[in-house]
Amino acid sequence: MNETFDFFVGIDWGCSHHRVCVLDCRGNVKMERLFSHGGQELADLCDWLLKCCGCGAEKVAVAIEVAFGPVVETLLDRGFTVFFIHPKQLDRFRDRFSASGAKDDRRDAHGLGARE
Repeated sequence: MNETFDFFVGIDWGCSHHRVCVLDCRGNVKMERLFSHGGQELADLCDWLLKCCGCGAEKVAVAIEVAFGPVVETLLDRGFTVFFIHPKQLDRFRDRFSASGAKDDRRDAHGLGARE
């Protein structure tokens, strides 16, 4: 099955909040936002993604650095396609795009959402 996505989302997972970056199919940042970790907040995240993208969940690819848990389960339950990106891969991204290689939630969310 050949899936085509119109939007790419990177979520920098955190214990108390998550940084979310939505990119269009050209790699341009459309929206960014923070969401707290909790049941209603995760539902709000999914609703926000659908509203922001203006399409169904099947047209949105989400990348996150955890393979399980409430965030992933909520996204999957709502019909989003979720890709697990190993944290070491994200570290290598930081090394290439930041002189210091320092952790930056905003840059990490963008990096997770980038397709290249």
